Amino acid sequence: MSAHPNTMPDNTLLEVRNLSVEFPLRHELLRVVDNVSFNVERGEILGIVGESGAGKSMTGSAIIGLIDPPGRIATGEIVFDGESIGQDAMRLRGKHIGMVFQDPLTSLNPLQKVGDQIIETIRTHYSVGQSEAKKRMEAALEEVGLDSTRAKAYPHEFSGGMRQRAVIALALCAEPSLIIADEPTTALDVSIQAQVLDLLKRVCNDRGASVILITHDMGVISETTDRVAVLYQGKLVEIGTTRDIIERPQHAYTKALIACTPTIEGGSFDRDLVQIDRSDGDGSDNEFRLREINDQKQSDNTSNPLLSNTEQNKAPTAPLLVATGLSRQFDLSDPWIVRMLSFRRKRILHAVKDVSFTIERGATYALVGESGSGKSTIARMAVGLLAPSEGNVTIDGVDLNDPNLDQRDRQSLRRRVQMVFQSPFASLNPRWRVGAILAEPLHAFGLAQGRENQRVTELLEQVGLSASDAKRYPHEFSGGQRQRISIARALASEPEFIICDEPTSALDVSVQAQVLNLLKQLQRELGLTYLFITHDLAVVATMAKQIGVLQAGTLVEEGESQELLNNPKTEYTRMLIDAAPRL
Repeated sequence: MSAHPNTMPDNTLLEVRNLSVEFPLRHELLRVVDNVSFNVERGEILGIVGESGAGKSMTGSAIIGLIDPPGRIATGEIVFDGESIGQDAMRLRGKHIGMVFQDPLTSLNPLQKVGDQIIETIRTHYSVGQSEAKKRMEAALEEVGLDSTRAKAYPHEFSGGMRQRAVIALALCAEPSLIIADEPTTALDVSIQAQVLDLLKRVCNDRGASVILITHDMGVISETTDRVAVLYQGKLVEIGTTRDIIERPQHAYTKALIACTPTIEGGSFDRDLVQIDRSDGDGSDNEFRLREINDQKQSDNTSNPLLSNTEQNKAPTAPLLVATGLSRQFDLSDPWIVRMLSFRRKRILHAVKDVSFTIERGATYALVGESGSGKSTIARMAVGLLAPSEGNVTIDGVDLNDPNLDQRDRQSLRRRVQMVFQSPFASLNPRWRVGAILAEPLHAFGLAQGRENQRVTELLEQVGLSASDAKRYPHEFSGGQRQRISIARALASEPEFIICDEPTSALDVSVQAQVLNLLKQLQRELGLTYLFITHDLAVVATMAKQIGVLQAGTLVEEGESQELLNNPKTEYTRMLIDAAPRL
């Protein structure tokens, strides 16, 4: 590293000056970070916020020297602790600048024990023996709230929150003065998210370290950071103290991000979220407009092409779904011969224990709880993918697991019940064009015979896409567009009941608002019934009429959404509400 003229204030740890990052494409040069400048003070948490593609992660990668060729830093300078980094970022990595990535599974070696990985990192940066490195490793695990005895575990033996703590321990073990945390809590439950954010704040307080927190969640920004930098299309559009940005935003894009963030207090299942309605432009104040749709005008079923005249005229009062005494156990025991030789007992996991609830026709019922609470297991039983160990699930009075059902009845039930999964990346076949993906349910259920292409076009337009999108592959779409395709595929079988399993957990707040509003619009137009699985209570407040709270497989509380969120009756529900980040 070459010395830089002493122009930095004494308290400034990092200075980014006019940073631009470019990627050469076939016919053009793509600038993903455009002339960005900011400082990071010693001991502060700076938040970098914006939508996907805003340049947040690329800015962090540039600081730590992780931009893969042919990408390059085109202009600008990064000054760390008074010295220009230049091409020497690798020497700073680990010991001076640590990194916490979004997915802990990509940061940890699945074939190596967690403790060994931390020891390896310590010995890479410090000339210490195995015994001293082991002591430091155990101290690092204890610092992040993990028992040092878990050092002998492999990453797959940890929960999501524990893995993220291990990654933070890995980043901290070399005692860096700057930590870059790139979406460290995106897929975590609210309680685990709160613990990880508290840990980052404690590191700043105890060690005097600085943190750059990269996220799209304005609630996380509000509760964690000292200052905020707002990026849009690679440009820095606003920077200031967190309080000023949240309470007195100056740029229209910042105002739009804040406005479309769902809140527990302001949510209502009968009103759409505010969403960003943008025209093509340059990011100027005139580009962004906020659109709020008044849901008070509920559409009637006369416009619903999926309902017959008989179905439109009747006013059913019976609930569509009834779950009675649902229980599900999983046998995690070793093989019989292993148990006999080692004198081990059977290991039975009680994932769901005697859960009962009903969902009214045309309504949304939400199940909330931490990872391992049984939400997804109940979803799989409700869609017929998993048989309950005890109890039953009925759709319109028909038991999904009735052994007397013939093949035709089972096919009819499968058509009426569909599912939208958490990850649109994993749930869409990457080798198929979108048109083929949407046509598959039509062929399977014998629908729209002779007019499949027309029906595919109708489905795409129904979710806000165009007919030309049928010829494209899933990788050619953004995350929000892919989730729209997943919703269109669920609609293809003309269902009455859709299970949404964390459908927006990995989406930006603006895209999340669009997807949630789309689900509400489809519910009004088609009379759909939803079971919504999520850990995000702000999303629950805006989507669900009723909420069930799960803890360790047991339904501990149930009630109308606003009443339950305002007046929780159990300590567990109160903990979930208190842990949720707020603006």
